[in-house]
Amino acid sequence: MRNTTGYEREISVGKRDEAGWFVFPPIYTQCFLPALPLIRAAPDAALPRLIYHSLIFHGITTELSAEDDHFLKDVFHLVLELKLNERSVDKTDLLSRESSPGVWDANEPLILPEIIAHFTLSVFAELGGEERQLLASQKLYGTDLCDRLGEPVAILLDGHENYPNMVLKAKVGTTVDIFRRALGAEESNNPTEGSGVPNMTPNSSDQIGRFEGRRNLEGLLQLLSQISQNNGGRSPSYGSNSFGNCEDMNKRISQEEEAVRWTPDSHPDKPSRLNTLGNSLLVRFKRLGNLDDIEGAISRHQEAANLTPDGHPNKPSWLNNLGNSLLTRFERLGNLDDIEGAIARHQEVANLTPDGHPNKPSRLNNLGISLHTRFKCLGNLDDIDSAIARHQEAVNLTPDGHPDKPSMLSNLGNSLRIRFERLGNLDDIDSAVARHQEAANFTPDGHPDKPSWLNNLGNSLLTRFEHLGNLDDIDGAIVQHQAAVNLTPEGHLDKPSMLNNLGNSHRIRFERLGNLDDIDGAIARHQEAVKFTPDGHPDKPNWLNNLGNSLQTRFQRLGNLDDIDGAITRHQAAVNLTPDGHPDKPSRLNNLGTSLHTRFKCLGNLDDIDSGVARHQEAVNLIPDGHPGKPSWLNNLGTSLLTRFQRFSHPYDAEASIVQFSVASLSSVGPPSVRLIAARNWIYAASLINHASLLAACESAISIIPLVVWLGLSITDRHQHLAQIGDIVRKVAAIAISLDQCNKALEWLEQGRSIVWTQILQLRTPVDELRAVQPDLADRLLHVSSLLYQGNQDINLQKDHRRSPEEEARQYRALARERDEIVEKIRSLHRFRDFLMPPKLHRLIEGAKEGPVVVINVSEKRCDALALVYGVDEVIHIPLPDLTSERITQLQVEFNALLKSSGVRLRAVRDEEVEAGGDEGCKRILAELWDHFVKPVLDSLAFTHDPDTLPRIWWCVTGQLAFLPIHAAGVYNTGDFSEQIQDYAISSYAPTISALLEQADAPAQKPFRLLSAVEPSSGPSYIPNTEKELEYIRRRLQNRDHVVLHKADATRERVMNAMRDCNWLHLACHGTQIPKNPTKSALLLHGGKLTLEEIIRLNLPHAEFAFLSACQTMTGDAELSDEAVHIAGGMSLAGYRSVVATMWSIEDALAPKVADEFYAHLLKDGERPDCRKAAEALHFSVKKLREEEKDLKMLSWLPFVHLGI
Repeated sequence: MRNTTGYEREISVGKRDEAGWFVFPPIYTQCFLPALPLIRAAPDAALPRLIYHSLIFHGITTELSAEDDHFLKDVFHLVLELKLNERSVDKTDLLSRESSPGVWDANEPLILPEIIAHFTLSVFAELGGEERQLLASQKLYGTDLCDRLGEPVAILLDGHENYPNMVLKAKVGTTVDIFRRALGAEESNNPTEGSGVPNMTPNSSDQIGRFEGRRNLEGLLQLLSQISQNNGGRSPSYGSNSFGNCEDMNKRISQEEEAVRWTPDSHPDKPSRLNTLGNSLLVRFKRLGNLDDIEGAISRHQEAANLTPDGHPNKPSWLNNLGNSLLTRFERLGNLDDIEGAIARHQEVANLTPDGHPNKPSRLNNLGISLHTRFKCLGNLDDIDSAIARHQEAVNLTPDGHPDKPSMLSNLGNSLRIRFERLGNLDDIDSAVARHQEAANFTPDGHPDKPSWLNNLGNSLLTRFEHLGNLDDIDGAIVQHQAAVNLTPEGHLDKPSMLNNLGNSHRIRFERLGNLDDIDGAIARHQEAVKFTPDGHPDKPNWLNNLGNSLQTRFQRLGNLDDIDGAITRHQAAVNLTPDGHPDKPSRLNNLGTSLHTRFKCLGNLDDIDSGVARHQEAVNLIPDGHPGKPSWLNNLGTSLLTRFQRFSHPYDAEASIVQFSVASLSSVGPPSVRLIAARNWIYAASLINHASLLAACESAISIIPLVVWLGLSITDRHQHLAQIGDIVRKVAAIAISLDQCNKALEWLEQGRSIVWTQILQLRTPVDELRAVQPDLADRLLHVSSLLYQGNQDINLQKDHRRSPEEEARQYRALARERDEIVEKIRSLHRFRDFLMPPKLHRLIEGAKEGPVVVINVSEKRCDALALVYGVDEVIHIPLPDLTSERITQLQVEFNALLKSSGVRLRAVRDEEVEAGGDEGCKRILAELWDHFVKPVLDSLAFTHDPDTLPRIWWCVTGQLAFLPIHAAGVYNTGDFSEQIQDYAISSYAPTISALLEQADAPAQKPFRLLSAVEPSSGPSYIPNTEKELEYIRRRLQNRDHVVLHKADATRERVMNAMRDCNWLHLACHGTQIPKNPTKSALLLHGGKLTLEEIIRLNLPHAEFAFLSACQTMTGDAELSDEAVHIAGGMSLAGYRSVVATMWSIEDALAPKVADEFYAHLLKDGERPDCRKAAEALHFSVKKLREEEKDLKMLSWLPFVHLGI
């Protein structure tokens, strides 16, 4: 739905470079006129410089009076005469045109040859190829003009025909041979032949005849004047696609048609004039969309080619332009014969052009464009591969600094982007972004092609965002598209395209973030694009289509019927204006179908849903298998069919919708996010009619999730995707449970929860067994995984500040792709087919060796506990009929309100009266958790009330249940009856069963060494009891190895370094959880923060235990309830097998007591501390404090929890 404006060229800037070459400006329209009075009144010494500064800008002035035009002729005549006769004149001679000796000021540094060179270049910029050759061949005073003008003219004739599209570097006194060669055996680079664009701007009228002798000077000057007048005082802008008004165009074409009519077929200039006329008709077609013009252009180009014999140096140029015209007609009408003809002509031209010829790159480029276009229509991968190969050749053959280099790079980027949309290879889209960035970087500000390159860069960033979802990409796309719009003047032919693409970016960002300014801006930009495009223009349907998309999107948010009616009107107009066979027809039919479907859901008109289904079916029928858009359109067809089924209950519609959803979900192409949506719809449709494919639909969804949450994305982006994915994993698990597939349900929950955690753990997977078989492969996997592990955040991989964030992200994605390839290669080995595959049940059961593991699944339909008991080969299913998703959410809301009202968000001195008010609320919530959840689980697992012999139990909770204190559930009555989980078991939490397996398989222990980092002052309040906490720890450790970082010593850097040397850790400080950006949650140390993202990057293979005596270290993120996005989880990822943490803030006075009792219990036998006994130590330390302090408030001891083994 986006139009890509590209294939354009370089333009000049107005200054001298370091080598002293003068670089021409593209538009300085006021430079010449103000200089005329000065020239008339100037003294002799100043005259050369004034002529120089004035005449180099000839042809780009806004207007010329008759007097000024006459004076211009005089000056031009005299300058040429002075040079060609190599003599000087005085001022009288200048004014009278008489030849008499005179002297120019010897102190004047500017020499006349340079004046003539620059002036001649500006003249040549006005002329077509034939006209240029005629001018160059004139004999003035018996001397060939080419002999006198040298390289500047040769530059124009030999590969740089478009004056405003290049950096003209004019030095005097260099070779004439280049120029002679350009006029001789080798073909001149015809200005109408594309250096990067298949559609060129026409030249000035081909009216110059063959003149001889001095008399031709006056005729030449008259011609120049006429050209200036025909162009409204401006020279044609060959790179800007801005052609003045229609009257000028029509007048020019009429003159060219007249010249063709009066030129006999046998005349040698006939092909050139036909070609020029064909180009002008082509440009007018692109401007106005009249089919007669494109037909005429093809006819004239074909005739020019037919009249030119094989072997003639101009034959390739005429064939090239014929190919460009055929390509343009195909883009409008979609006739395959046209694109086949265009490719044939461009291939013929490329074959006829020898290696080393200056036009070789541009002709390869045009061939690449035609192949690219055919691929978009037919989807043949050979075409896009060949297109990329041709574009790459063109880039390779074009030296750095060449004015066509940005065009070649941009076209290569366009083709890479298109191939990415088909195959999804991230190398392609990253390369596309890089090529477009290079094109933009190589183009100076003020260059008329700069907007095109920025626009194409924006398109590639937008495409990458649609696949990966990185918000930096969509923000970058909008920045580039906005810049392209701002740099494109009103009335410019490309302005509507720039506006359209900017609108698309705003709409896409609205769909992600929901900011109404974005969708309003999108509609405004699309409306401008439509307004500025005349009826009949080939791009008009595209702009209408995209305007319809934005109106429909706003309707879905605001419900204004005018928007959906307007969307349908625009989409219908786009379809009507798009001929059958056009490559965009399926997309426009699809969008019309979606709008009709949307209105039906609002108004219920049967015609709308029937028409919507029909349009979607047409779109699907027209698009080939393997097309990247097909999954989306299949999903839309399925959605329309399902909606009709829900309204009218036709069984066929339900069955047909399931077919569409399944094909879309199982497709090997298309964005994973689209395929996941199709899988969700498949699940929903199959659930409605109890279809046999329901489990297959669930399996499909689970398999796609890792592709959406790909390792190559930053952790922040992966978390954003997970937040959008929502509760699909819990839904499919509930379906499996309802179908008595509890083993499968547990495997899916394990695979679909804590995904980021699992990905990071896998980067540390031991490869000893693999190394015994394939040592090189094992080493490569470890090397790449290590780089990924260090770079899995939004920071520089190697802290190389010479690289941009874009380059760093690209490098990270390349490493992730390399790792994917290595893993696939490993899985091809016989013994490693399941390498890093999600664990099966038999492996998961090993995680329950030390005690049962209970996974709680909370979904809208049902709540269940799935328990693993070591030695039992099946999952134990425990239904929880009295527990509902809605009630758990309500409990979590009530509990948060209780915490807020009690003021327990920071480690500090508490208000006991306020805190006491929270006890009754806690008791009620904990009792409900006990009755409806924990007690049924313990009963099913045959746990008994025996406080003296307590087994271990691990809780893996999902959804909002993760924010409730399961470890303390119970009945806390002050009377005779009291029953709590602490009397039945010692509770721990685990993000996944795989995490427990990883922690159990940790390497052998190193000698005990504890790091205590204590910082009481960094934070919102001073916490004095951290000093006491440190003294308690010192007393309990006695002579054991103990490293202390206290106050100013407890800096972020020193703590991180010490964590690498010590395998036990105790942190007493402030902590904070950042809900909107959880990876920025942190421990507050002296002078800085130790953030969660930094903790995760620490790879501490010998770490054992961490005590986090800080606030909110296991709070988590409500939007990522199935991910362990908290500081305690980060410690586990860093390597700590056992962690004591807090669910909310802790009381400063109580923290030292808990720590004291904890280490007393852990160190009581005098042996080396065992991190496996940390949960037990915490359990009994809290129990002892509760027994000793009868008035201890519940919110004081409840937050202490254990995570890990």
